[in-house]
Amino acid sequence: MKSKTIKYSNVKFAGFAVASILFLAASQANATSYVFHDLGTAGGPWSSALAINNAGQITGGNSRGTSTRDDGEILTIWHGTTMTTNETYGMNSRGWSINDSGAVTGGYADRGFWFFSSTWNAAGVRTDLDDLAGRKDEFWSVGQGINDLGQIIGAAVAADNSSYKPLLWDNSTTPTVLDTLGGQTGEALGINNAGLAVGNSFTTGDTASHATLWDINNGSVTDLGTLGGIDSNALAINQIGQIAGWSYLTGDLAQHATFWDGAALTDLGTLGGTNSSALALNNFGQVVGWSELADGSQHAMFWDGTTLIDLNSFLDPALASAGWVLKEAAGINDHGAIVGTAVNNLLGITDGHAFLLSPVPEPETYAMLLAGLSLMGAMVRRRKMAGERHG
Repeated sequence: MKSKTIKYSNVKFAGFAVASILFLAASQANATSYVFHDLGTAGGPWSSALAINNAGQITGGNSRGTSTRDDGEILTIWHGTTMTTNETYGMNSRGWSINDSGAVTGGYADRGFWFFSSTWNAAGVRTDLDDLAGRKDEFWSVGQGINDLGQIIGAAVAADNSSYKPLLWDNSTTPTVLDTLGGQTGEALGINNAGLAVGNSFTTGDTASHATLWDINNGSVTDLGTLGGIDSNALAINQIGQIAGWSYLTGDLAQHATFWDGAALTDLGTLGGTNSSALALNNFGQVVGWSELADGSQHAMFWDGTTLIDLNSFLDPALASAGWVLKEAAGINDHGAIVGTAVNNLLGITDGHAFLLSPVPEPETYAMLLAGLSLMGAMVRRRKMAGERHG
């Protein structure tokens, strides 16, 4: 009994040590400087970066044409700042999510206007995913999240055109319809490697749409609640089960970026305006998204675990003077690299360009991260060895 108590205490102490190291490392991100990269376009007036993986690969949408003429969009993968657009991806295509192997899920408009769910492997080969209506016009579908196991989640219009449904493609082109919270409609938006997916679905009677958690391993569905308002939405989940999204406040006059950690909901607030939304998070619980300012304008935001920060405060003053404004941050990886959409009215970039913020951390930040990850790995190995001895 005594030896078990000692072992538990050692594990608990190590856990606190890991948490402390990672917290300190994450806290240093506040002082981190960033290098701003305009990722450009495929010739047209706009582009948008929607996700970034831990290898630094970015995906999103990108317009073709000229600076004043949009000839449709094409799925793009940026390897860092190097743009790859390949006609084999399919014209009129967009990537919504990219996993650490470089596989992408998103949509492909193979007959014109309407997007239909598709996936592209790391070599760029497209596979079209079945939906609920046979990929017919107006019956759109989209893949919106992909994990490292190749499981894809998203949504599609029901065959009777009365609603849209949350879907899972479990390494198959055939979808499985996920349960809702009792209503007719829902969509899945993010998935982690443990098979936990998040999104939104309507409650019984279709009177409200709540942030929803699906466990695809056992088929369970959980209502994640709200900050007091009628609706909420969960847009992303990390590997330890933390969730980011938004919720209406009591009275439904404002929506705020929201962070779920277990059963607890945290209101991340705003940058002085009425509304905000969290769009993505990494495995350190750092969150990115957008917020309105007091004057009603919109800026990209970053939450470090305690404070909501205007990402524009990290821009070099010369870039801000040159007209660059970060409007929305849509992705962040475990190295702290952030992607999103920026505008520059002085340069006529009003529809937005995809951007990358590359962090330039202090050397001790890397050292603390490595120490924390090494200690975590040692703990896992020690527990595995102990299990083998007692098995």
